[in-house]
Amino acid sequence: MKRLTSLLATALLVLAMACTALADRSVPLAYSSPEPQGTATLAMADTTSKDQLYAQRMGLDTFDDEAEYANSADSSVNDPLEGWNRFWFSFNDSLYIDVLKPLHKGYSAVTPWELRAGVSNFFHNLLFPVRFVSAILQGKLADASVESARFIVNTTAGFGGLMNPAEDKKPLIKVSGDEEDLGQTFGAWGMGEGLYIVWPLLGPSSLRDSAGMVGDSFLNPVSYITPWHSSLGVKGYGEFNDMDQRITQYEELKKSAIEPYLAIRNAYIQSRRARVAK
Repeated sequence: MKRLTSLLATALLVLAMACTALADRSVPLAYSSPEPQGTATLAMADTTSKDQLYAQRMGLDTFDDEAEYANSADSSVNDPLEGWNRFWFSFNDSLYIDVLKPLHKGYSAVTPWELRAGVSNFFHNLLFPVRFVSAILQGKLADASVESARFIVNTTAGFGGLMNPAEDKKPLIKVSGDEEDLGQTFGAWGMGEGLYIVWPLLGPSSLRDSAGMVGDSFLNPVSYITPWHSSLGVKGYGEFNDMDQRITQYEELKKSAIEPYLAIRNAYIQSRRARVAK
């Protein structure tokens, strides 16, 4: 039994790291499906389309045409580890498409969309401390207050966050609509992004965002589940549950790119810079 538990923990560790690579580090994406979700859908910003917010949460952005790739800020991206980054980009790409995509396809076939939507809502609600603390540290008190109100409503009326009754409640005060994390907070404090790096399994990042990931993990309540492999298992399941949207967005960006590595690198950096600048 102990050996089986150890093997399961190792598998969940790999799954958690790989799934997180397609997320924007700390915040799971809203789950969507062909079926209407009603109140079981995560709250979206009032002024941002679902597709735009979806790309933002991935840490990716979209381009209108091929010319925009050519005009992207190649020279402004600090990428001295390009050889390393390209190797792990190829490795991660194969993992996402050849392993995780078919696994999630099977998972979706046997798991009702209502359950998947509820799981997505639950984990998004659970990450309230990451968004709240990051907003406070940036002085975005309005955003922090709206996050608090939504957390209270969704935790109580939403049965622990499984539903999202706060989705249709428009804030009375103006908020940015972004979901904050410590990587953005460090940027707002004036910390440079440092070099661009692609982590094995974890995907695109920067030195600043890598430090933010570590800080976010301390604000994630799931990190305190014991033993450690149980915590990894819960995180892994939460990320894996949302993987269909992430892979779809990833594949769409790759398909429209002349050079996928550069497209995803520049999209990630530009998106993070835009969020820090708000």
